[in-house]
Amino acid sequence: MKFYSSIRLSNSLGYFVALMVAVITVIFSNEKVNQLKKEESVKITNYAKTLQLLNTEQSLPSNTQLFLVQLIEQNTTIPVILVDEKGNYLDSKNVDKKIISNPGKLKKELKNMGDSYAPIPIILPFGKQYVYYKNSIFLSQLEYYPILLFLFISLFFWFTYWYYKLTKKTEQSLLWAGMAKETAHQIGTPLSSIIGWVEILKNEPIDPKPVQNIEKDVTRLLTITDRFSKIGSLPSLEEADLVQVSQQAFYYLENRVSNHIQFCFQAPEKPMPVKLNISLFSWVIENLVKNAADAMKGEGYIKLEIKENKHHLYIDISDTGSGISSPNTKKIFRPGFTTKKRGWGLGLSLARRIIEDYHHGKIFVLHTEVQKGTTFRIMLKK
Repeated sequence: MKFYSSIRLSNSLGYFVALMVAVITVIFSNEKVNQLKKEESVKITNYAKTLQLLNTEQSLPSNTQLFLVQLIEQNTTIPVILVDEKGNYLDSKNVDKKIISNPGKLKKELKNMGDSYAPIPIILPFGKQYVYYKNSIFLSQLEYYPILLFLFISLFFWFTYWYYKLTKKTEQSLLWAGMAKETAHQIGTPLSSIIGWVEILKNEPIDPKPVQNIEKDVTRLLTITDRFSKIGSLPSLEEADLVQVSQQAFYYLENRVSNHIQFCFQAPEKPMPVKLNISLFSWVIENLVKNAADAMKGEGYIKLEIKENKHHLYIDISDTGSGISSPNTKKIFRPGFTTKKRGWGLGLSLARRIIEDYHHGKIFVLHTEVQKGTTFRIMLKK
């Protein structure tokens, strides 16, 4: 639980840092865009004043006039249109000729410029003229830069997160497979000796009942070893009766838990063939039943119900235990998460892998209520 919380805290901190980097970058970029807007606005204001001087001060020295003309010519990026009091076109700079030659497009362009910035009036002896302008192409493109940058950063962090999750999932899969196979190997070595001793005891003149019980437990250990050895391998599915397999796995634990826990199995009275890895699927049922028994603390009711529709088979396992709190319903399938004092928190995580990766089905909490109970649902395709 503490391990899981530390991972979640680290992830949250990483997301926060990434978000802050993106926000600061966007804010800084917006500041630069606004600064450039002000600079262009000042340039056009000076542009208008220069035009006014050239048209009102006829006595200006020739070198001054040349300097003012050069100031006008220096504007090579900002689109400008000069009109008279009636809105008639007089001159333009950095505007597409197709717009200037088309009255409709020119009118639309003047409206767009006027919506962006108020036209600058030029007071002349014979009347007024107005300078319309808009952002340069560079500034217009730069306005989209913060958005594109934010999208790029978001995409980068999403890809990094996806790759990290994929790597972690692969590592977990390899780790589980390695642990399971090593466990199967470690159990298998002494188990072979026990099987030999059981065969010797069968031939001894003793009460056969204890030997038979030992043989049952040995058979059970062989099944467990087989399950562990299959984890991480390619799933081998065979057609089996879902009702029979589920019933056997369900009732296996009945004699191994408290006598005050009632077991109820409900299913259609017909075979329900489906592709299964019997050993691993049985383990999932047993794991869910064992968890249900633990949640009831020795007294309660466990029910397994099998239903179907046109496309799916449903296995619902319900209990009258302590239930699961709402925040934990999505966490219980994560590796390492457990609310028990003892345990590794791998049972439900492994159950999900068996159902979803091997059987291409789904397993989830269908319903839960604190101090009332929980229902898990397994969904398989027909």
